[in-house]
Amino acid sequence: MELNEIQTKLSSLNVDGYLCIDYECKNTALISLIGRRMLTRKLLCFIPKEGKATLITHIIDTVYLKDELVTSQFDLLVYKTWQEMLELETKLLKDKKKIMMDVSSNGLLMRISTADYGSVSFVKNLGIEIVSSGDLLQSLTAVLTEKQYENELDACKKTLQIKDEAFKLIKLEIEEFGQTNEYKIQQYIARRFNEEGMTFDDPPLVATGKNASNPHYSPTKDNFGIIREGDLVLIDMWAKNDNEDGVYADITWMGYVGNEIPQIYKDRFEIVKAARDGVISFLKEELPKRKVYAFEADDVARRIITKAGYGEYFTHRVGHNIAVDVSPHGPGANLDNYETHDERTLMEGTSFSDEPGIYAEDFGMRSETNLHIRDNRLEVVAGLQDEIIPIMKF
Repeated sequence: MELNEIQTKLSSLNVDGYLCIDYECKNTALISLIGRRMLTRKLLCFIPKEGKATLITHIIDTVYLKDELVTSQFDLLVYKTWQEMLELETKLLKDKKKIMMDVSSNGLLMRISTADYGSVSFVKNLGIEIVSSGDLLQSLTAVLTEKQYENELDACKKTLQIKDEAFKLIKLEIEEFGQTNEYKIQQYIARRFNEEGMTFDDPPLVATGKNASNPHYSPTKDNFGIIREGDLVLIDMWAKNDNEDGVYADITWMGYVGNEIPQIYKDRFEIVKAARDGVISFLKEELPKRKVYAFEADDVARRIITKAGYGEYFTHRVGHNIAVDVSPHGPGANLDNYETHDERTLMEGTSFSDEPGIYAEDFGMRSETNLHIRDNRLEVVAGLQDEIIPIMKF
């Protein structure tokens, strides 16, 4: 993102500027402007809503900040001692009323809350109001380009196809051997991802029965469950195209090894589906009309599951951001008012999962799809499961 784009964003948010406290060039906004480079001392970066930005840097690091990319965007203020650094910061922030820093309410959002207590206290003691940089950072890291969006659609298409293949493999294994196991199905999915030119951070989750009551259960070579006729099977799988614009598809589908689904499974799936679809309906209605905060979507799903009597068994947020990242859990807003209170807005061009679940002691149930905001409207980009798959009919 260019400096003027950040400043336009700052102006729209009615703040005087953005102050980031950096060490060893790790701040997202700073990297977006000057790239990753060797820096060894504390650095303060202030981007005003208009005019040239400023870097306060130690004299040792000036050798790394002399190129045109830096000097064309920043004035450089150099300190030797810590007293000089604080004096320069005080002068720089003189007359500022409200600025953004990398903080979040109660420190709940760990991707954002990187400004240390001392730095925040120093600014507050200058009489300056501090607001969270959450939406600013989200605009830098989580908004997809057109190419990334197309990669996401392609990954979703491939993942849905491999999901079908996995359930069909379970059927074939049951018909031929009378059983199969979680690890074998997991490894099949992983192999197919690789064959399709996709990559993933961790192997997919395949869980049967009570194993599905653990949201992040994963079979291993030495520890796996047997899948037999009459078993409920949860498959949670995620992967992205192996290129620089790859964006994850992340889905969870439910199947039953049999021809007719027992009513207890049908009933609980309907609750989960209602919560999932409640989120979709809410966002489709509200996004075109107003700014929607991420935590609101979690509230919608949680109310539905709680009303059905299973609130205590819904033990995670309803969704996470999906972006260009090493994991399917991206840096943008999460649909969360349970683990955290995510006050970031659901932003144009971002994607996220919608995955309510019920993890009771007898068995677990989850349904997961991916959603994307395009032209201020919601798109479902990874399909919707309407009913549990009767695997032996599949």
